[in-house]
Amino acid sequence: MKLWQKVVKSRHSLSGKLVLLFVVMAFLFVIFVGSGFRHFINHHFRDNVQPHIVKYLEYVQADLGSPPDPRRAQQLAKELNLEIQIINNQRQWSSQGRVIDLSDIEIQHSHAINGRQYNLVIYEDREYVMTEVDDSTLLFTVPRLRPERGSFRGWLPFVILLIILLLLYHGTRRLFSPIETIQAGVKRFGQGELDYRINVKRRDELGELGQSFNSMANDIQQMLEAKRQLLLAISHELRSPLTRAKVASEFLDDEKQKTLINRELDEMETLIEELLETERLTTRHTVLNKTRQNLNTLVSEVKTSYFETTPLTLSIPDETISIDVDAARIKLLIKNLIDNAVRHTSEDTSPPHVVLHEDANNVVIQVTDTGPGIDEKHLPHLTEPFYRADPSRQRETGGYGLGLYLCKIIAEAHDGNLQIKSILGEGTTVTVTLHA
Repeated sequence: MKLWQKVVKSRHSLSGKLVLLFVVMAFLFVIFVGSGFRHFINHHFRDNVQPHIVKYLEYVQADLGSPPDPRRAQQLAKELNLEIQIINNQRQWSSQGRVIDLSDIEIQHSHAINGRQYNLVIYEDREYVMTEVDDSTLLFTVPRLRPERGSFRGWLPFVILLIILLLLYHGTRRLFSPIETIQAGVKRFGQGELDYRINVKRRDELGELGQSFNSMANDIQQMLEAKRQLLLAISHELRSPLTRAKVASEFLDDEKQKTLINRELDEMETLIEELLETERLTTRHTVLNKTRQNLNTLVSEVKTSYFETTPLTLSIPDETISIDVDAARIKLLIKNLIDNAVRHTSEDTSPPHVVLHEDANNVVIQVTDTGPGIDEKHLPHLTEPFYRADPSRQRETGGYGLGLYLCKIIAEAHDGNLQIKSILGEGTTVTVTLHA
């Protein structure tokens, strides 16, 4: 299976296409150039070489006498490395012991010298020169003058061509190997490894492409780092005026106005905390303070600390579920999920339901609400920062679109994942899976 996957992959690669192009060109070269060369050789043999061979065989035929003498023929065949056959009504004689069936021969060319006809014939893929002397038929050929079909020598050109193709493929693979390195670098950089750089020790166009990628990666990393530092600086600076505004609001006599101002200030503080936490978790060097924690206790603490008077049902197993996590961040994840469910659940429906259980080697935290549900087209985007299905950022319909994004970041920082399922008119379920 892996070999087939490599073959399919190489079929779409640049080096594979180059080798395929070479194979096609080699095939066309063999067909057209080889055919033309063969036609030229045959034409040259018929017009220039064959007359000399026929003249030579005329001397051999004269030496055999009339009628041909088999003993002299055997002597000449041994001395001149010839195969001679004498066929007449009295005998069928061959110097090699193999007699030709004249009914199966195929005449290719004819040539006349001194009034005698000489024919170039083919029998069982071998070429003979045939002539008539008195009542006898003489056939001459040179044994193993050409490699017989099916022999190793006949396949030798194809073996050489295969070796050339293998060398060419190896050469093109080495020539274009930086493409795979660059492709892997682009993939890792796209997955968030912003400090990854490509190491291509070449001085050609591919080497320049690798250097261009590294320059681009440096620029992008510097730009994102500048953005992160700016956001962190602004978030930190906003804390001081928020604190002063909270202190000032305590001196207001109008309790209703003071409550509204404090609620707005609390929401701004929550937004700043979420921004800071998001930036901390999205850096490459995030440090989680992992310790062995009882998740049953963590869920109960979140319920007691933030939702003590809020209608909420919990399904926590009697067995203790322990896992290595960052307790503060997991509590923040659970709080955000419950807060999001409470916000979208009306008072006349069932309260949100929180479930904690173990599934195989995983721990599952599931929060379900009975709200209006979310259209399927919005589901893939709900974990994007600042995305909300309802574009109007009213308190009654949601916050600023950072809650689910932060939950996803926390889950992934613990090598887990977050999934959202929703049905319009029935509600939404958010499931967080952590490896135990």
